[in-house]
Amino acid sequence: MNKFMTRILFVVLGLALAISCERRPLHDPSELVTIRIKVDVKAVTNVNTNVRNCVELYGSNASLFDEKMGQLDPEMMRVLVYDPFSDRLLTQSFISSSTVDEEGNKVFEGTLGISHGRYNFLVYNFDTPTTQVTSENTESNILAFTDEISPAMRAKYMGTRNDPQQPDPYENVHIHYEPEHLMVANHRDIYIEPHDTLVVVKTEASTVVDTYYLQVRVEGLQFASSATAVISGLSPSNHIGLNLRDNKPSSAVIFDLQKGRDLSLTGDNKDILCAVFNTFGKISESTSKLYITFNVYDTAGNLLQYTADMDTIFETELAIEKHWLIIDESYFHIVIPDPGVNPPTPHGDGGFQPRVDDWEDETGEIEI
Repeated sequence: MNKFMTRILFVVLGLALAISCERRPLHDPSELVTIRIKVDVKAVTNVNTNVRNCVELYGSNASLFDEKMGQLDPEMMRVLVYDPFSDRLLTQSFISSSTVDEEGNKVFEGTLGISHGRYNFLVYNFDTPTTQVTSENTESNILAFTDEISPAMRAKYMGTRNDPQQPDPYENVHIHYEPEHLMVANHRDIYIEPHDTLVVVKTEASTVVDTYYLQVRVEGLQFASSATAVISGLSPSNHIGLNLRDNKPSSAVIFDLQKGRDLSLTGDNKDILCAVFNTFGKISESTSKLYITFNVYDTAGNLLQYTADMDTIFETELAIEKHWLIIDESYFHIVIPDPGVNPPTPHGDGGFQPRVDDWEDETGEIEI
């Protein structure tokens, strides 16, 4: 073949390639899917509904429910896309762009690149320092949980039991921090058709965490310096890919108590210890050993402990309908004796001492 024919051949090939090629943007529209997540917080029991307004805190005008309300306002959502056949994670995205719709719900919107096919979408808020998520690589194993408190924290709150005649009811119970609200959307078996434009997938996220209000009547509240409560028989985690709570092993959750007054109570003494706390949920099994221990430090630094069975309290109408755990005085109440030293702080500032949790002294050498 001579040089002239070779040149003609290259020209023809070049024209053929130019005609057959199609220019596409770096982000192919046929691979992009927009996902819109509405965070539904219209009716979260005992957070923005059924708030107990007859309770006043000593030394504070704040509401016990304010902190939990803030947890329902996420700043970032994580979107996980799973293969419904193999259960494995295919891709993920983080979405922080949000607006508020006409109903006052927060709506997140963002894009991710996936081709056509069937998928499971799992979405949750990615800004909860207490509630952690692990095992994301498979949808059936992804788990939301909170850490167990350290032995030092356990001894601080619960004391050390050396008396064999008084065994520790929490000896084999894992005590965890209470979870923050986790807003989760689980949208399964979604078919994305072949497309040349953006496809919109809409879903709604709601919390997988329960919130309860707790109160117990107290005599001698002025002698209390600080107080916490531990409730057992609760779920330690949630398999959010399937929205299933773990039942085994059961665990306990620990939280701080506040001094307050319940204005609906009869008599002159309306003093209570109260709290609003979160949990992954109550275990329904009758053998879950559902009980509570109140750990109260008096003004002399003595640790006083009071334990009560909570099975009947969780079965009350108020607990079922409103998530109010109201311990009636006739069933159980706390009496804090006068320690005889350190005059009690007036009710005006609550008398509870601030503290720093989980600090321990460490000794070591630093080389310079």
